[in-house]
Amino acid sequence: MASQDCQVCLERFDNAERRPRCLSCGHTLCTSCLTDILGRGQLLCPFCRLPHNGTVQSVDDVPINYTVVSLLEDPAFSLATQRDQALLVELKREASELNTEHLVTLNCHLTRLRDFQQKLSNQCVIHQNQLQALQALVGRHESLLEAMVSTSNEVAARIDEGEGTRTTLEAAQEQVNSASSLLEVAQVHQDHDGRSVMVQGWVAKAQDVLGSQALSRAKEIEIVTCSALEAAVERNTAGAAANFSPRKGRYSDFDDIPKFLSEILKAASLVGSDVWAVHNEEGRSRCAKVTLLDGYLLLHSLREGTPPVYTHKVEYLDVRNMVDRTCMRTFLEFSWNGQVQGRLIIKLANLAPRTRQFFYLCSGERGPSYANTRLLEVENRGRPGERIWGGDYEMDNGTGGAPLPGLTMGDLNAQSVTAGLVAGFCYANDHKPAHFTIYNNDHPIAYEECPIGQVEHGLDVACRAAKLTNIQDAVVSDSGIVFPLSV
Repeated sequence: MASQDCQVCLERFDNAERRPRCLSCGHTLCTSCLTDILGRGQLLCPFCRLPHNGTVQSVDDVPINYTVVSLLEDPAFSLATQRDQALLVELKREASELNTEHLVTLNCHLTRLRDFQQKLSNQCVIHQNQLQALQALVGRHESLLEAMVSTSNEVAARIDEGEGTRTTLEAAQEQVNSASSLLEVAQVHQDHDGRSVMVQGWVAKAQDVLGSQALSRAKEIEIVTCSALEAAVERNTAGAAANFSPRKGRYSDFDDIPKFLSEILKAASLVGSDVWAVHNEEGRSRCAKVTLLDGYLLLHSLREGTPPVYTHKVEYLDVRNMVDRTCMRTFLEFSWNGQVQGRLIIKLANLAPRTRQFFYLCSGERGPSYANTRLLEVENRGRPGERIWGGDYEMDNGTGGAPLPGLTMGDLNAQSVTAGLVAGFCYANDHKPAHFTIYNNDHPIAYEECPIGQVEHGLDVACRAAKLTNIQDAVVSDSGIVFPLSV
């Protein structure tokens, strides 16, 4: 169907300025557009670029397209045109509304982005200033460290010189003590002035060194820095606690303590800090690191002493009391070649005395732990029932491994050997009950009488340890308690 619009100006044809005229190439334009083209020179079709045949002195020399004119005068065509116009108006309205909605959304986000950009810019300035201040503080630390090293070297030199002077004086005293005549005493006494000058000179040098301000200035900087670091840790972790649940404060107040502690761990990591659980009992200070691993919260084995500086501290019992006695888990960390190779997550099978002993030797709560003990032996290497032995917390060579006080073997409970089974030593005279074994594969015809638990995660680490030329190169570098994080 012929178009009712000029395809150049997109205006509707009519019987006046927009009257349709047909070029010799067959394309139709309105009178107004043809007039514009003639005004610029030769009459070329704007669509196919062919020149119009015949002499054209004015636009009237171009024939009228009466087919289009008749269509414009046809009532049916006019009605269709009106419907098209109504549809066009409606579509334009809908398009305008949609476009307006998009513009509103765009403008809203542009405003937010500009505001965000401004805040980032402001924060950049703040952090640049803070970084400059921190760099200045680091510079003071470096300067003081250099001064202290220099002073320490000077102190060492004065000590060496003083030792030499003391040797000289002791030799003179020995001569006096062993003298058997006035002449011998007089000979020693003649050198008194020289020794006095030597001692006085050394004392003057020692006093100069002792008068150094390097140590006092370092202490001042240490106090300032420690206070700032501790404040950063406390502020950041306190903010995490408030974000987690603003109405609660103590760990025991929270319904999901593992998740709460995981938030504390994430917050502490932002300022380069760690989280430690501290345990003070009858004047004995111990501590255990708290970390995250693949959806688990780990409470590492207790060790003697206090946590490192610049760490966030929690009460050990607040974490320890999260243990679900119906579903206890522990972990063993294996290392060799000077690197941590991975951790085994072990779900304990029961509450038998031997199982509880394994739990306490993982946590270190009763004093000793499996941490920093060697693996001892591989049995059935590459065959069904391959297993690795470890657990000599006493001698670290397989000759020790006595039971913890009050924890005997308990009742035996036969269980088929499957990959990942963890069992206790229960053979011969049972003189090594702290030892444990981990099966790397199945052995359908064998069974264990003292099952402890099952490896849930990390059995591949035990399998790789079994392939070592010397299994004793592998170390249980750490151990502890495991808490699954709720989904």
